[in-house]
Amino acid sequence: MKKICVYLPFLFFLLSGFSQTPAKYWIQFTDKNKSEYSVDRPNEFLSPRAVEKRKRFNIPVTEEDFPVNKQYVQEVLSLDTTMILFTCSKWLNGITVYAEEEEILNKIKNLPFVAFAERTILLKEKEVICDEIFYYKSKGNNNNVIGMDTNTLFPYGKSTNQIRINNIHWLHRLGYSGQGIHMMIMDGGFHNVDSIRHFEILLKENRLLGARNFVEPCVDPMRKHSHGTYVLSCIASEVPDELIGSAPKVLVYLAQTEDSRSENKIEEDNWVAGIEWADSLGCDVLNSSLGYTKFDDPNQPRTAADLNGKVSRASQAAAIAARKGIIVCNSAGNAGNDKWRYIGCPADAEDILAVGGINVKGERAEFSSYGPTSDGRVKPDACAVGRATYVANPFGKTLHADGTSFSSPMLAGMVSCLWQAFPDKSTYEIMNAIRQSGHQAAKPDSSLGYGIADFFKAYNLLLQPPMTYDASGNPMFEIQFNTFVYNNKPIIIKIKSKERSKCTLQLKLRNGESMEVKEYKIPKGKKVIKIKELPSLGAMDYGFVDVYLKGDIVNCHYVLGMEKEKKELQE
Repeated sequence: MKKICVYLPFLFFLLSGFSQTPAKYWIQFTDKNKSEYSVDRPNEFLSPRAVEKRKRFNIPVTEEDFPVNKQYVQEVLSLDTTMILFTCSKWLNGITVYAEEEEILNKIKNLPFVAFAERTILLKEKEVICDEIFYYKSKGNNNNVIGMDTNTLFPYGKSTNQIRINNIHWLHRLGYSGQGIHMMIMDGGFHNVDSIRHFEILLKENRLLGARNFVEPCVDPMRKHSHGTYVLSCIASEVPDELIGSAPKVLVYLAQTEDSRSENKIEEDNWVAGIEWADSLGCDVLNSSLGYTKFDDPNQPRTAADLNGKVSRASQAAAIAARKGIIVCNSAGNAGNDKWRYIGCPADAEDILAVGGINVKGERAEFSSYGPTSDGRVKPDACAVGRATYVANPFGKTLHADGTSFSSPMLAGMVSCLWQAFPDKSTYEIMNAIRQSGHQAAKPDSSLGYGIADFFKAYNLLLQPPMTYDASGNPMFEIQFNTFVYNNKPIIIKIKSKERSKCTLQLKLRNGESMEVKEYKIPKGKKVIKIKELPSLGAMDYGFVDVYLKGDIVNCHYVLGMEKEKKELQE
């Protein structure tokens, strides 16, 4: 099958020695006229998993998904013998090329099918010639992934507090630790991911599915630059009693899109190429511990006013990804103490989760960037531990590290567990539940946004049936729990009803023990129910209590967690 955006980006081996200014350029086309592709044949440009995902969520395949026009690409490449195609963007209908001719930009702009073109990086040296493109692919199947034991306490070790603060351990205990969820991590390099002990089980179970390098396509991204190694360890580490990631059974793709040698717009276009690769593979969740606020080229300034989700091409692509069924988690940024102060791009994108940083006590990390976006949207969308986060370095050591670079993957792993629990929920339903689970969701601010996400609360929010509404669009029956974790203090259920009714309350421990069913009269207005005692755990260290509220206008099921006091929490 001919796919120009698959093989042409790597034909950059015929470099001429006569030009003067090696650089890369972004070129956006006007249309996709005369495309050989059809929405009726999506298997020609999407993987089987991606096609199945589109069908499952009723996401239409459109012209936006078509690869760029091959003829346009060929005409651009014919302008200069030194020109090489690097990446293509089907969503933004553009390409990145390398060229050495000094006046090439004017020639590109004069082409009738070019809508926009700009230089994205001026190189100090010519592009390196290589003979073989690097691509890592898992050598076996992952059909025998062993889930974590749901009958014992999980051995989180040093990572205990950074896991527990978002209540993701309750989802782990329910059996959701990322199985079956495909995640892509886009970062600046993944040194020794294929050899250190923290990922031994990941590799043994063949859950490292693939790796590519969009910066230097011929270089193995696992051989140098380590930021991505630290990031991945927040998600997929599995060293019992030392470091357990937030989704230790997730399936992983790695994409190097960040170039540590400089800061230029080309990296945003690499980011776009990476997320489109994720889409073509049918990935569910994407973590990006990257952000762009300023570039080395003074002629490409970025201001706080640009943080509207529409200026940066990476931000545009992130919003499109949400429509295609991908949840993007992006670090809010570490500029909280800097003159810039605000989040970066693509954290400003619409319909993604920009993740702020806290410490294990729930206090805001001083460096965590502030929201909102320039068009007034709340940011951050959620917060997780980014201050003194336990991570793995590329030499197999577990240590502390600071940055929203780590709060974002912590949250991305949690998103994977939540989506595993509710595989038929849309990206928007999952993200909305996470936002509404935040400790300050009722009153978000520019510092922590919606606040510290509570994934056990998000689980319970998604567990509920759709609300019923009156003729004016107001909910007929609203229920609010003060907590979903019983700690010997009353569970308070606040009910707000549009009419009088009756309901029964039943509590049932998962081992089969059931407390007496109680009936309540619900007045028009407000009602408070207090649960002062839950069934005994007996010899169990923890357990779950199913709460059923049933009546004329309500039929809800909630899950409460119970546990004995723990002594092994790490400081």
